[in-house]
Amino acid sequence: MKKRSLFLASVMLLAACSNEEAEPAEKEKADKAEMAVEQKSMTEEGFITQVSGESILVNNIYFSIPEDVKVQFNDGAETTEGVIRDIRTGMKVSMDYEGPLAESFPMQGEAETITILSDEESIKQSEALEAFINQEQLPRLIMMGQPIVRDNEIGFLFSNMETGEMSEVRIDLDTHEYTIDGE
Repeated sequence: MKKRSLFLASVMLLAACSNEEAEPAEKEKADKAEMAVEQKSMTEEGFITQVSGESILVNNIYFSIPEDVKVQFNDGAETTEGVIRDIRTGMKVSMDYEGPLAESFPMQGEAETITILSDEESIKQSEALEAFINQEQLPRLIMMGQPIVRDNEIGFLFSNMETGEMSEVRIDLDTHEYTIDGE
């Protein structure tokens, strides 16, 4: 009788443990599904710092560019159609994509719509960034977060992918003169 009671107690304990372990796994699965639904349609605004093959780097996200991607220009007043070959390093863009992003560094996603911001202020910022990238010869630059535009200056943190070095840059929008880490 003792053996039977001990056996039943063991079975009940194992059953209770297996239910507890299954619940968190099911909850995690439901959370992931819910998160994917919440992140369905997203927008990232920033600057293109790298164009390579079938992908572009905007801020710290690589976007793959499918053949059916919609490319457009927006000058603040109207939107006109564009093509993939219009895209170049330094441009300020707004990227529409479906989430979630792949958890890597840089993160990865697939572009649905690329809107090239062609208003006067965006062009001024793009020209300053392009001048900085060309002057410093930084073909592999990752912006860390959103650039900050104040007065007549754009500033941002960036990582040089070739050296792994993190720096802060401030660029004058008129003269394109810049400082790196305050120097």
